[in-house]
Amino acid sequence: RCVQRADQPIILTGYAALNKLLGRQVYTSHMQLGGPRVMGTNGVSHHVVGDDLDGVRTIITLLSFVPPNLTAVPPVLPTSDPVDRVVGYTPGPGEKLDPRAAIAGRCLREDGSWTALVPAPSISQPPNHPTATPTALGTSWQSGLFDRGSWVESHAGWAKTVVTGRARLGGVPVGVIAVETQVVNKHSPADPGMPDSSEQNIPQAGQVWYPDSAAKTAMAMEEFDLEGLPLMVLANWRGFSGGQRDLFDGVLQAGSLIVEHLRTYKRPVFVYIPCGAELRGGAWVVVDSQINATHVEMYADPTARGGVLEPEGVVEIKFRTPDLLRMMHRVDPVIQQLKTVVAGGAKAAAAAAAVAAGSVPGAA
Repeated sequence: RCVQRADQPIILTGYAALNKLLGRQVYTSHMQLGGPRVMGTNGVSHHVVGDDLDGVRTIITLLSFVPPNLTAVPPVLPTSDPVDRVVGYTPGPGEKLDPRAAIAGRCLREDGSWTALVPAPSISQPPNHPTATPTALGTSWQSGLFDRGSWVESHAGWAKTVVTGRARLGGVPVGVIAVETQVVNKHSPADPGMPDSSEQNIPQAGQVWYPDSAAKTAMAMEEFDLEGLPLMVLANWRGFSGGQRDLFDGVLQAGSLIVEHLRTYKRPVFVYIPCGAELRGGAWVVVDSQINATHVEMYADPTARGGVLEPEGVVEIKFRTPDLLRMMHRVDPVIQQLKTVVAGGAKAAAAAAAVAAGSVPGAA
């Protein structure tokens, strides 16, 4: 797991050597090549910290989730957060699920707004200690699914449509994968070595797997399995992004890696569709429990929704134009009334025609 200081780069070749290779002065520092703006957003750095003390604190926190050796089980730490308590956070009417609030809970600000808390790891207190979560933001607290103060997010700056990290449930360490529901921006910096390149901010819709977020999901599954952690997936996907650029960037390959890592996962996996969430399209196929029936179980909140196709897609397949017309004639009262009127008019016209035909001279 890579922990990077915010003021230190991760590089392959120094900027001076690259300038000599290019034959001109292009790069001015190592930070341009491998600073957090690059390595913190491309999946190389799991965590970006401010100084060495924060780095050591983060490493110790990560070590608290893994077993001491390959044959041991992950360490279970005592917690004051009851495992049978009610989950306080629920999205309001018309509100989309906040993944971090569902995982870690949220607190009421002084201005009346809610904020999901992501507490910093602490050396002096275990990550799941109740006082490890800041309380200065307010006194109203809505608990999440996992132990209060235990959530540690990884790869926060990369592939933001998926949220990954580690938490504890009743003191038991687990890996967590959740879904961002809001639109996020994917930032691509301009490369000084390419004069025609430019900085880009590409919007990415929530609840959709893109090539980077699908790769992030697969990587998280692989890491959690190697660490011996049970996996909790808070599923809230509408499917994969299948545009030309996404297919070129390998969204299919990344999706197949998700299936493969789920198929070979050796610890318990719980796929949960939370309150107000949905699981549709190819996303359901990728996390279906039958991929690894001995280890994967699927659960859903009573308000959750699931299906292969959205209603509009089902209508387009199940009800072609002829089927749609037949159904309209069968169930629409207005059409039935018009058909009655038309039929009555046709009978009256036929009777009038017969009378007229009988009154014509020479008619039989």
